[in-house]
Order: sequence, then structure tokens, then C-alpha cells
Amino acid sequence: MTKEEFNSKLKELNLSIKDFSQIADIPYSTINNWGFTKDEKTIPVPKWVNPFLEHYEKSKKYDYLMGEVFKVAKSLEKSKKI
Repeated sequence: MTKEEFNSKLKELNLSIKDFSQIADIPYSTINNWGFTKDEKTIPVPKWVNPFLEHYEKSKKYDYLMGEVFKVAKSLEKSKKI
């Protein structure tokens, strides 16, 4: 994953670098260094970041779906009590 792909994925997930930094418990400055070249060597985005973001996305979708399921379940309970 390139730094551009990383930034694009964060934008897609509506996350800032600061948010990602807090969620992943990584210093903000470390994340900002990804993609930069130092001594003719580019600091890569770590390989674990892509799967981490994929699982984060799935988790957010799961949370949303579970919230919707509970709303429906509550409304069904209320309608049975009436």
C-alpha cells in the first residue's frame, strides 16, 4: 500500500490521520513519515495497515447492521405488547 492509497482509504472510511493514530496506537509523526524518502530509501506503509483498515471497515458495517437489527427487534417487541 502506498501513502496515496493509505490516504485515499482513510478518506473513504471518513478517518483522519489523527483518528487512525489513536485507533492503531501509533504516534502521529510515525504515520506522517510513511511514504517519505530518507537516504534514498522510502519509508513504506507497513504491511499490516491494509488488513487493519479492511477489518476496521467490516467492523463499522457490522456495528451499523447490529444497530439496525436491534431497532427492528425493539419495534417488534413493542408491537407485540400492544
